[in-house]
Amino acid sequence: MAGEQPPIVPLTQALVRIPSENPSGDEVALSRFVAGWLEANNIEAELRPVEGERANLIGRVRGNGGPPLVLIAHLDTVPIGDASKWQHDPFGGEIQDGKLYGRGACDMKGGLAAAMLTLAKIQRAIQEENLILSGDLVLACTIDEEEAFMKGSTAIGEEQLFGSEAYLLTMEPTNCELNIAHKGAYWYEVFFYGQGAHAANPQFGLDANRAMAEAVLGWYAQMEKMAFEVKPHPLLGLPTLVVSRLEGGVKTNIVSEICRAEVDMRIPPPFTTADVENLLDEVARQVAAKYKVRYEIKPMTALRPPVECRPDSPLLSAFDRAYQKITGQKAEHKGFVGYTDAAMIAVLTGNQNSVVFGPGLLSDAHTTDESVEISQLLTANQILETLVYELLIV
Repeated sequence: MAGEQPPIVPLTQALVRIPSENPSGDEVALSRFVAGWLEANNIEAELRPVEGERANLIGRVRGNGGPPLVLIAHLDTVPIGDASKWQHDPFGGEIQDGKLYGRGACDMKGGLAAAMLTLAKIQRAIQEENLILSGDLVLACTIDEEEAFMKGSTAIGEEQLFGSEAYLLTMEPTNCELNIAHKGAYWYEVFFYGQGAHAANPQFGLDANRAMAEAVLGWYAQMEKMAFEVKPHPLLGLPTLVVSRLEGGVKTNIVSEICRAEVDMRIPPPFTTADVENLLDEVARQVAAKYKVRYEIKPMTALRPPVECRPDSPLLSAFDRAYQKITGQKAEHKGFVGYTDAAMIAVLTGNQNSVVFGPGLLSDAHTTDESVEISQLLTANQILETLVYELLIV
């Protein structure tokens, strides 16, 4: 029929129309919808409980036992915020000027739809054309990616559901470009504990705020030193540190007994978790000794070290061939500035075949009137399908 949309458009609309905002842990309806869709397309679907009714969903097209290609898509989205500020219904899946609008359109229900359709096409080819895959083609739909502890991918990693040789591709919005490295993302809260006193007699107190002030300057100085001593990573640049929140004291005329800071650090390879923690601890220890206060450092999230796909991974060469066939251009390899489920699973399993690819612009994610270009949905779907043939066909 003239004007009929390709299948990825109504499928993405259907996904957008099922709210899955987080926090609130409301991925249940969406996971059940995707499971039903997979089963209707003769694809194995397994819901794996993580927290109460919240469950990861694993869809699987069987291969011959070789390394699987795992397409990863998180089910949750960030909240819509103030609905009155949206010009398009955040759960409407409206189409205008070649874009599909709604919460999660690019992060990452468009990518999820592309992955679902890829599994369905390959399953049909197996049934109708006797296609044989060297390894399984898997869709891993995770819960809780948008929250600090990424409970869905953490569960998959801890269960060792996919081994170190699996090919991990997460469908985050990358403008349909391949991202092969993640910066480590670390959030810590730091406390200094002093002793209260009247501000007119500060000599009887131990000033937690003053200790924190010196620590903050020390952390920035240490990060600048660290960045100066290394070459920028070719894809991820230099390490960064931001002290993003400070809270201290209870009243104007009382020496502060406690001061708390939140610290965000983004670290490229080859830096490690130990490098990050040593930087924070060294400064805090020196300051605490100087001002005779106590300190405590606590992670606010799961530890998220830097991750980089190994340069000889078959996933990279297969993707490059698929990209060339669909776009007629050579694929550029870039770095991803956020942190993803693929990286978390890679860290927990020792996997070095982890990449990011999907439709949409990361700058559109989490925004009011979030959208994805329909042309990118089509391109992503075509590249994924071609990738399967390049990587898994015997």
